[in-house]
Amino acid sequence: MLLEVEKGVVLAAAPQRDHPVSRGTLCIKGWNGHQLIHHPERLTQPLLRINDCLKPVSWNKALSYAAQRITELQQAHGRDCVGVVGSLKTVNEASYLLGKLARTVLHTPHLDAPLRFDHAPSLRVLREQSGFANAAAALADIEKAGAILVIGADAKAQNARAGSLLLQAAKRGVPVIQVDPREQEHSRFFRLHLRPRPGTDLALINALSHILLAEGWQAEGLAGLAKLRDDGLERFTPAYAESVSGIAQDDLRSAAGLIAKASSLLILFGTGITQQANGTANVRALWNLALLTGSIGREGGGLLPLLTANNSQGAVDTGLMSEWGPGQRDLQETAVRRAIEAAWGASLPAEKGLTLQEMIDHAGGRIRALYVVGENLAWSAPESAKTSAALDKLDFLLVQDLFLTETAARADLVLPAASFAEQEGSYTSLERRLQRVRRAIAPLRGCKPDLEIIQLLAGALAAPWPLRKAEEVFLEMQQLMPCYGGISWQTIGHPGGVLWPAHTDDEECTLYRKLLGDRQGAFTEVSTGLPFGDEPDADYPFTLITGRPLFHRRTGTLVTRSFTLDKEDPVATIEINTDDARALKLRSGWPVIVKSRRGEVRRTVVVTRAVPPGTLYLPIHHKDGLSQSLMPSMLEPESAIPQMKLCAAKLEMV
Repeated sequence: MLLEVEKGVVLAAAPQRDHPVSRGTLCIKGWNGHQLIHHPERLTQPLLRINDCLKPVSWNKALSYAAQRITELQQAHGRDCVGVVGSLKTVNEASYLLGKLARTVLHTPHLDAPLRFDHAPSLRVLREQSGFANAAAALADIEKAGAILVIGADAKAQNARAGSLLLQAAKRGVPVIQVDPREQEHSRFFRLHLRPRPGTDLALINALSHILLAEGWQAEGLAGLAKLRDDGLERFTPAYAESVSGIAQDDLRSAAGLIAKASSLLILFGTGITQQANGTANVRALWNLALLTGSIGREGGGLLPLLTANNSQGAVDTGLMSEWGPGQRDLQETAVRRAIEAAWGASLPAEKGLTLQEMIDHAGGRIRALYVVGENLAWSAPESAKTSAALDKLDFLLVQDLFLTETAARADLVLPAASFAEQEGSYTSLERRLQRVRRAIAPLRGCKPDLEIIQLLAGALAAPWPLRKAEEVFLEMQQLMPCYGGISWQTIGHPGGVLWPAHTDDEECTLYRKLLGDRQGAFTEVSTGLPFGDEPDADYPFTLITGRPLFHRRTGTLVTRSFTLDKEDPVATIEINTDDARALKLRSGWPVIVKSRRGEVRRTVVVTRAVPPGTLYLPIHHKDGLSQSLMPSMLEPESAIPQMKLCAAKLEMV
């Protein structure tokens, strides 16, 4: 986007006409998100807790105090008593140095990012199968797809550009198959809408693959088909899938027929299938389906996870996940560790680090201090009351953010960061598009960019780090990140930047698809288990599912500081099916208490046919109680993502 600035004040945002993806458009958040930059609640001074009150102090005192407390705790409890939480909003260069700070200066393995809460299964499966922890398609493939499967996501609400391209494809006659228990605003524009029972996506996906194989509709030349059947796919007959998911066999066959006739299959998916007790199995099933159609590595085909923040992919690439270092490289591999140690001139922690939810669970015990950059954990983590209590158990909580969030308010020390308009660096979009951001205004007085803060903190901890600019850090990053190799700082400054691992979109289409295509035939194991995680019963008879509304984003920290966006969705709602509402004698507009086994929130009833009987739909919202406070924090075993998409619940009249 372009920012209009007058006398150091950002007045407006505008799109770039020559950008290859946005093409002169912005979503509602893009048009109005700049309003947070000069919000009166912006932090402009470091805040130190003195006598249980946060009071302004100088930067020198703040950094010295942080270094002193961290050093004291590490001397008393070991260096791995410190955990570091990275941001999905910082520039790549800051993320890279944060990982370097954690692993070499603090020497702790406990480093993770909030992407763990959204797409850990996606990253795990895609890296296992393709070698890359990122999308196996690009947004441009939506315009070239023969058929499109959308599952676990409201594309228009969660990613405006993807949603717009999807609607255009449907208008051109491309068969779009939507899988969602809830009817979305744009469902009527799609060829087919399958509404499975919540938590039964695995049965539906595997049934589609079963039908393709049974009818001989798979792509030619595939290896491993017999093993795929023997591994358990034979179990997922249309009849079995209907008994589990509630989707009629004829509808399953219709969907499979549309997929079989298409030149390619593009799969768009979101947290609706990843934040489940079998999230990894769901993504593996999608990979198998894409492989069966021959769509991996093909133009207009592949898997495109709809990541939830502007630099989610950059956080992965730069090494902010506990299992991977810079360049998505596995830190448990000896050769990888030695290469990074040689480049950084320091040893790395040998043990495997805790993931984000695990750090929260161990707060006050194994984890004595947390350094949180740009994330409101008190509101973004499931079981909010439990998370807040965990943060209070810490001996030292250091938070770096733009506002005094609910997490920052609990901190012992708060560092005021600069906004996106006040810093230099690069971001990487969900389709691997590496783009440069330029400073539009100087940082507000008292604030500092994340990149500078991290380097200053390293210096306070006695690390001999020179203060470097983003371009210099970018050059160092490239030495450890082969995926960013051969890309110049100047090139990523062009409209649209570049899609790694090549220099232009055309080269990317050839090179990346070839890399993916070389792995054709690598089917994943078929999981036959269908765990729910938090089953309804007589006390909690409903299945509660959550979703992201159009005007909300993550914890609301940023959108609520835009006066335009904050006026939207002023009422926190709960959707209930018409038949269920009649049985409970509820009407739209009535206040209710929504309860799960973990907590309760107050909501306003919306009676609708959009949700199926026995199901409640709870938009993620920050008013009248946090939606996330109801959701379980149990971890999916393989990817350590909390199972926070659905749970058992009940309604009570106020």
